[in-house]
Amino acid sequence: MAGIFDTHTHFNDEIYKNNDIEISEIIKEANNNGVSNFCCVGFDVESSRQAVRYALKYPSVYGAVGIHPNNVNEFELSDLEEIDTLSYGQNVVAIGEIGLDYYYTPHDKDRQKTFFKKQIDIAIKNNLAVMMHIRDKDGSNQAYLDALEILKEKKPKRAIVHCYTRGYELAKKFIDLGCYLSIPGVVTFKNAKELQETVLKVSLNNILVETDAPYLTPEPNRGSINFSRYIVYTIKAIANIKQLNKNDVIEATSNNAYKVFKINH
Repeated sequence: MAGIFDTHTHFNDEIYKNNDIEISEIIKEANNNGVSNFCCVGFDVESSRQAVRYALKYPSVYGAVGIHPNNVNEFELSDLEEIDTLSYGQNVVAIGEIGLDYYYTPHDKDRQKTFFKKQIDIAIKNNLAVMMHIRDKDGSNQAYLDALEILKEKKPKRAIVHCYTRGYELAKKFIDLGCYLSIPGVVTFKNAKELQETVLKVSLNNILVETDAPYLTPEPNRGSINFSRYIVYTIKAIANIKQLNKNDVIEATSNNAYKVFKINH
C-alpha cells in the first residue's frame, strides 16, 4: 500500500512530547507503511502555531488552524485574528478543528456557535476547507442538526465532517451539502455497526480517512497511543466493508483529500 493521506492527525499533541516520541520518527514509520501525506490539525492558538511549524518543516505535512469547540471559553473572539493570520502559512489547507461539542461542553452552545461561524468566515475569506468537530450526547443529533443549519447559512465551498461515526441518514444530510465524511479507526471496532453500515452505503467519492492520532487507535492496537501508520487498518476495514481492493480505497480517499484541500499533485 502507498499514497495514503491521513487527513487528521495531531503531531502537536502533548502525548507524543511527554512520551519522548519524535515526530520525524512518526512520519518515517508512516511513510514505510504507505502513508504519503498528513494534515496536522490545531485545536487552540498554540497548537495551531505548532501545526503551521510542522507544515513548514516537513514537505508531506499540511496544516489546519482553529479553536476547538471545547476550548472556546479559554479565548476571546479577538484571538481569531491570530487564527486568520496563521491561515496564510505555507501549506495551511483548512480551518479546523472547529465546530460544536454538546458531549463535553453542552453549557456554552451559543459561544460555540459564534466561534464556529466566525471561523467559517475565515475559511471562506481565505479559500480554505472547513474541518468540523461535531459531537453530541448518545441518542441525540442536536449538535449535528445545529451544524447543518450553520453550514446552510454560511455556505462554505469545501467542508469535512471529521471523525464521523454516526448513521447513514445523518451522513446523507452533510453529503447533500457537499461535505466529505472523514472515517476514523472506530470503523475497525466490532461494535461500530452503525458506522460500518454508513461506510457501506456512502460512495467512496465522499469519504476521507484519518487517524485522529494519538486518539481513537484502531483494532488490533486499540487502547494504546495512536500513530499515523495505523491508518492501514482503517483502509483495510473500509475495503472489506465495501468489498473493494485496498488500493482503490487509497486512490479514491487520497484524491478526495487533494480536492477538498485544493492540493495540486
